[in-house]
This record gives sequence, C-alpha cells and structure tokens, in this order.
Amino acid sequence: MDTPATLLARARDLLAAGRLAEARPALERLAADPACDAWALRELAEIQLAGHDGEAALRTIARLDAEADDEAALIAARAAAALGRLDEARAALLRLRARLARPSANLEMNLASVEHARGDVDAAIAALESAIAAEPTLGAAHKNLSALHAGAGRIVQARRALERAVALMPGDASLWSRLARAQASLGDASAALASADTAERAGPADAPTWREIGLLRAECWRWDDADRALGEASRRDPGAVATETLHAVVKQEQGDIPGALRSLALAASRHPGDLQVALAERLLLPQVYEDAADVARWRARYADGLARSVDDLPRWRERAADVFQLNRNNFLLAYQGEDDLPLQRRYSSILGTLAGAAHPEWRTPRERTFDGGRRLRVGFVGGIFRDCTAGRYFERWITGLDPRRFERFVYHTSAIEDAFTRRVAERAEHFAALRTGAADIAARLAADGLDVLVHPEVGMTPLSYLLAALRLAPVQLAGWGHPVTTGSDAIDHYLTCGAMEPAEGASHYAEHLVALPGLGVDYAMPEPPGAARREDFRLPPSGRVYLCAQSLFKIHPDMDALLADVLAADPEGVLVLFQAPARAVTAQLAARLQRALAARGVAARGQVKFLPRMGAAAFRHALAVSDVVLDTVRWSGGNTSLDAIAAGTPIVTLPGRFMRGRQTAAMLAAMGLGALVAGSPAEYVRIALDTARDRDRNAALRQAIARERGALFDRPEPIAALGDALLAAAAKT
Repeated sequence: MDTPATLLARARDLLAAGRLAEARPALERLAADPACDAWALRELAEIQLAGHDGEAALRTIARLDAEADDEAALIAARAAAALGRLDEARAALLRLRARLARPSANLEMNLASVEHARGDVDAAIAALESAIAAEPTLGAAHKNLSALHAGAGRIVQARRALERAVALMPGDASLWSRLARAQASLGDASAALASADTAERAGPADAPTWREIGLLRAECWRWDDADRALGEASRRDPGAVATETLHAVVKQEQGDIPGALRSLALAASRHPGDLQVALAERLLLPQVYEDAADVARWRARYADGLARSVDDLPRWRERAADVFQLNRNNFLLAYQGEDDLPLQRRYSSILGTLAGAAHPEWRTPRERTFDGGRRLRVGFVGGIFRDCTAGRYFERWITGLDPRRFERFVYHTSAIEDAFTRRVAERAEHFAALRTGAADIAARLAADGLDVLVHPEVGMTPLSYLLAALRLAPVQLAGWGHPVTTGSDAIDHYLTCGAMEPAEGASHYAEHLVALPGLGVDYAMPEPPGAARREDFRLPPSGRVYLCAQSLFKIHPDMDALLADVLAADPEGVLVLFQAPARAVTAQLAARLQRALAARGVAARGQVKFLPRMGAAAFRHALAVSDVVLDTVRWSGGNTSLDAIAAGTPIVTLPGRFMRGRQTAAMLAAMGLGALVAGSPAEYVRIALDTARDRDRNAALRQAIARERGALFDRPEPIAALGDALLAAAAKT
C-alpha cells in the first residue's frame, strides 16, 4: 500500500519527467489527506490550471494561507484570472507585489497578462518593464512587450524594445526575427533583411521563426533565401498551412511549379479542404508557358479550379474569416492575354462571399453624404506608393489633386518605403503605413469615413484583391496599375486611359468605365540617359540590337514567332532581353526561344542575350544603345515604353484586343508615330527590320520622338479630369 512518502516521491519523479497527467492521481490522493504537504497542493493546483480547471485550482489552493504562502498567492491570482475574475486577480497580485522583499519577474508577467485582459495596455507595458528590470534576460517578457507595443500601433517603441532585447540576448533568433518584422513595418527593408540574416545565423530551432525569416525575404523578392528558410520551417513542422502556401508562392516565383505543387500537397495532406491550400493549388499558374497549347491547358485547369472552389463555398463559410489570411492572387492570369472578365467575377465573388460571411458590415452599401459643401474625402490604398512602375504612374493622381477640393488619405501597404514614399506622405493630408493584416486594414479604411476609395493596383498583391471585394466607402474605383477588370461587384468605376481602350472596351469590365484623357496620368519625364556605349553592356558595337525589355512572364508564346522571324531575317541582329529574378525562369524562356529559332532553321549563334536586372538609369542607357525596342504582344509596355521614349529609341508594337495590349500604340499615336504601329505579325517584323537597318529612318524617328514626346509627359489634363470624375462619382443622387 502506498504511503504518503511513496506517493510524494512518485509525484516528484513524474513531474520532473514532465508526465503531468500521470502525476495528477498521485497528487489527488495526497490532497485527500487534511495534512497534505503544501508542495503537493501547489503542484496539483498548477496541473489543474494547466487543464483549464480554474475552479478546482482555486479550491485546492484555498487550503493554503495565501497571506503567508507567496507561491500559493500567485497561483490563486492566476486561477482567478483564468476564470475571468480579473479585478480579483489584479488586486491579489498587487497585494503580493507589495509584500515581496524583492521584485518577481514571474509576478509581473502575470500582472501584465491581467492588465492586458482588462484593456489597460499601458499598465500591462509597465508590468512587463518591471519584469525585465527584475530579470533582464527573460525573453518572454521582451517578446510580450514588443507585441503589446505593436498591437497598440506603437511600432517605433516595439522596435526599440526589441533592439534592447537583442543587445541583451544576441543569440535569440526569435527576437531577431521579431525585430526584423518591426523594421519592415516601419518601411526599413534593408534593416529588416539584415536582422533576418542575423536570425538565421543564430540557428532557430522552431518553425515559426524560420517561417518569419522566409516571409521577410519573400516580401523583398529574395526568393532563393526565402526558399531556404521556408524549407527549414517545413522540415520542422511539415504541412503547416502558413509555411507551405508561402513556400508555394516562392517556388512559383523561382519557376519551380512541381516544387510549388509538392508544398501544397504536403499542406493538403495535413489540412484537407483548407481554403488557402485549395485556392493556391487549384489556381496556380506558371510564369513561363511551353507554348500556346500549354497556355490553354493551364487556363482550363484554372477555370476548373474556380468552379470547384465555388462548389466548396458552403463548407468554407464555417471558417469564413480564413479569407483574410489568403496569400495568393490572380496576377499571372492576365498575361495569358484572354478575356478574364468571367474568371475575375467568379474569383472576386468567392472572396466577397466569405468576407461578407465573416464581416457583413464590410459588404453592406454605405450611404453617400457628399453634397459638394466640403472637401471630398478620397482615399488611395495599395502597395505602390514607392519607387516602382505603378508608383511612377499614379503618384500625381494623389499629389496633383487640388487640396482645396480634396482631402487626401493614402494607405501604404507595402513593406518597403523610400524617398518616393516620403514625398507622397508629405503631399497628402493623411498618410498611414498599414501592415497589420487584411482585417485590420479593412477596419481602418471603413472607420475613416471616406467618400471615395481608389484602388490603383488591384491584382498586384493578395491584399489588393481582398480589399477590392469589400465595400469600405460609398463609392469605390479601380485604376489600371494591373490593367484588367477586378471582377468585383464592390468596385463601381474603372479609371482607364481612353486612348488605350478598343471600341468595345466597356464590355471587358465588370465596372463602369471612366476614360481619362492623354495617358490618363500626369507622368513625369524620366531623366534622359547620358552617354552610353554598347560595350558597357557587352553588346556588339556593330550589327543591330533588338531590345525586348519586358519582364519575362509578360512574353506570351505568340511573341516567339515574331522574335524568331526578326533574327532569321537579320543574321547580324542580336535580341536582348532581361533576366528574371529567378535563374530557372530565364532558362525556361531561353529554351522556348531556341525552339522557335530552330523551327526556322536558325542555328545557335549567340543572337540571344540576357542582361542582368539593373537600376532605372542603367536600364534607360540600355534602351538608348538599342536600335529598336520590340514591344510584346497581348501585354504591351507601359512604364517600359515611356522609358524607351525618354531615351529616344523607336518602339514597334502590335496592338492587342485588350487595353493591356494597346498602351504603346496609344503613346505612339499621341506623338504622331503611327508608322511604328503594326497591323499584323508580318508587318510587325517588317517595321522592326526596317527601323533597325535603315540608319536614316532610325535617326529621323529618334528626332521625331524627341520633338513630340512632350505630348506624353508632365500633362495636367488627366489629373483635372480625374478630379472631375471623383467629384461626379461621389455626388449624392
């Protein structure tokens, strides 16, 4: 028969081994004795608390004198907190604090938890500071402190708290990753990446830290480094949705579609039917297609995936809020060059249905209150308010609006901030960097009481699609930062460039089309390139240089024949493209082009060259030393063509069926250079060859571009029209 002594010894051994469930019966038998050892009662109460049985813990610990037993007092306070009796718990903790001979980090941590639960963030922060003062290397206190600051929107304070923490504990990888997130939230991408690298060198042992390192790198397009970190996260916690869906995005960017599918299959095996995993797998698209038939196969797969996802909506409604965690978008769909309206409508309806189930208030129409008697409250939301293509396009949509008529709100959602960001912030009445998650951002937009909300770039990020599916202002408009319809029933109007739209353009949009004059934007004239030589880019000084300057994912298989025909007709010609961020994507496109050349009997002779990615100034130099720029079909150049025009280099283009394939043609028409606009593939090739070979023609075209490009740059008319359109859209009817 067990004696109290043997039971006590057994309980101690089991607790030391972490076998709490087995220790509990021995402790309960000990507790049945009125003279039970105080240690056994405290340990039993701890086990009861761990099992979320606060009432039992209180009954057990009440057998000890909390006024004389400090450990019992702390347990009693924790049990009261677990039962939601926060005022009682706080009072008990304060009494205990007053009688302790020295500060207790454990007590202060518990007090911070109670204060936070009571809604007193400042008191919780003060308690955590006391915990750190008592035990400076208590990592949990530093992490909780930074989390409280961040949750209260005090990102600067969160960063400072973490800087102090890593100075005290430089080997704690999770602290470095948290510091990196705070730095990213403040727009300091370079510091965030440096901290993420330090976190990796510290050797994290847990999957969440590796995942955060991977996320930080993915946000800054360091795909190979992100892949390595996410691989480590997956090895430690295989199939975690957040890890595997992000890993699939990274694999897609690397051109590794089989790898992306493997990550998603791993997640699906652990979480069958999960919303994020299902959409990521069903709607996956590659960056480079094998040929036109491959495009059709992937498009059919995508359409089938959408249809199955619509069928799954009733099941997903049970966890509708998961939609706010989605990490995928339809960015690559538009580069197939087809009519995306039906597919976009269906995808947006999935997002809207789930978001509305979780937050009906964000799908409900909002009353218009603007009567013209005050400034129009207009918001602009997106990740483009930095030095990037869409940023350069739409900056003056904000800064050019008359502040006497418009009160401007800018919501910057990118992890990157730069001088461009600061310039926009200085010109807008209200500027907020929002990086706290989709639901928090939606709540902020809805709370600001906007009259009009403009989404300039729906399609560039997962967040942009989700926000566009919500009704966060009485009137909502989209722009062509990603020139394809949003498909959303919550977007009322689509702002477009009238000269770029075909006659039937309105039928390509779910929104009401609003055409702006000129380029539709007030685009600043790029800095003209200085003197440059072909040798600077390792290009031959003689012969002709045909530059196709678009990102490789924009080069549709239909373009291969045009490029191959040009090189087949000009043996001294060199086709120049730019490398993709991922080596595999460049290799895939290069192999496809070589097949097109081989089909025309053109032997490999060094006619295709890929230049490394480069900054804006070097890019314009490369444009300037080229004989002709070859615009891509189905998706024509926008910012790229404007850079070429600024460099004075002729562009040949073949307009497509949709606005996204007609941008360069509109630019050339505005300059009176319609001779560079082809009406057929054969004419495209002929114009390209003539423009490159005929030196007099080339020189005359360069002179005409220099003379006429003022029609495109620094034009105020589009902004005036934009202002009128916003006021008209917002007016009460």
